[in-house]
Amino acid sequence: MAPPDRLSELPDCLLQSILSSLRAREVVQTTALSRRWRDVWHGVLRLDIDQREFQAAEVVADRDGRRDKSVELDEWARFDDFADNLLLHHGGGGGGDDDDDNLPLDALRLHVVDKRDSSRRRLPRYTRWLEWVHGCLDRYRPTALEIHSDFDMTVDLSLMGLRSDLTRLSTLRLHGVLHAGGFGDSESDDSSVCPALEHVEFSSCAIGFEGVVTARTLKKLVVDRCWRRNDTKKEGAPRPRLQAPALTSLRLVMTFQDDIWVFETPSLVEASIRTTRHFVNRDDEYELLCNLYNVTRLELSGFLAIEKIRPKNGGQNQDLPKFHNLTTLLLEDCDLTGEVYNMLDLFLYNAPKLEELTLQNCKLPREWSVSKKICLNLRFTEINCH
Repeated sequence: MAPPDRLSELPDCLLQSILSSLRAREVVQTTALSRRWRDVWHGVLRLDIDQREFQAAEVVADRDGRRDKSVELDEWARFDDFADNLLLHHGGGGGGDDDDDNLPLDALRLHVVDKRDSSRRRLPRYTRWLEWVHGCLDRYRPTALEIHSDFDMTVDLSLMGLRSDLTRLSTLRLHGVLHAGGFGDSESDDSSVCPALEHVEFSSCAIGFEGVVTARTLKKLVVDRCWRRNDTKKEGAPRPRLQAPALTSLRLVMTFQDDIWVFETPSLVEASIRTTRHFVNRDDEYELLCNLYNVTRLELSGFLAIEKIRPKNGGQNQDLPKFHNLTTLLLEDCDLTGEVYNMLDLFLYNAPKLEELTLQNCKLPREWSVSKKICLNLRFTEINCH
């Protein structure tokens, strides 16, 4: 006698929760398990639609990494058919325009791949893909949206919000796209196509907007190895200025000279800034440091000595502001030396509430002695410093 199928005896809500951890094609394939599973997938509240599931693993690329174009076209055709059918049957399953057929999703993730050598035949496919994305947004109105692209797909929140309903969107993650539309807030009034947007992450993205950008509801922002698109870097053009009055958490990983924005974030509580030494503009780096004056927790990695990045204002050296709220400071891979002003002393003098200091792989000033460390009225940790 076969053992009982206890998994299938679970209620639909638990099965759908389990299926939410699978990619969309795997979710649909569960309909073949039994009659019990035939309709379970219709109510899954998290969809991960990944084009890579339709790539033929046995196809060998040439020495330049190019695959046969006919194979790629066939993969795209199968992916298109799957995506269309998914949109037709998931949720209410009727595929009509009635709101009852729409299933608001907790999360929608889209991963699309393409090769630059196929650019001459990409445009019709790219346009069709964008239409499908808008179809998904109209049908699902997701709370969280993630778009991962291996080619230059354009995402413009302002335009997307004019075509689709983004009022439920609270979390947005973009990887490998051209982001050209700010955060969905209008420049002329207080309206927003994303009134619930609180968490945004950009990773390996080209940033195509410039000037002042407002994000009234944003609370957490991650900008990881992004860069400004060339046509936004005209001579004399201002850097993007982000006004985010509710932002409390900021994480930046900077690798290019033009990727530092001007931040106006009066509510910022914690910030983590990682920079490389060869490409980041030093004056911009210092200005960014001054903009973090109100944080309580600060992590800096890769910063130079203050004397090497601090600009001169009217012949006078401009000092760091007071960090009145700072209680926790982590400095990693930083040059803390300086013949007149060293970065470490400036932080200690300008942060009266500092309680915890951690130095990791840092270059310390010569006069930084054990006795000075003991005199500090704070929790101190030193790891591999010299």
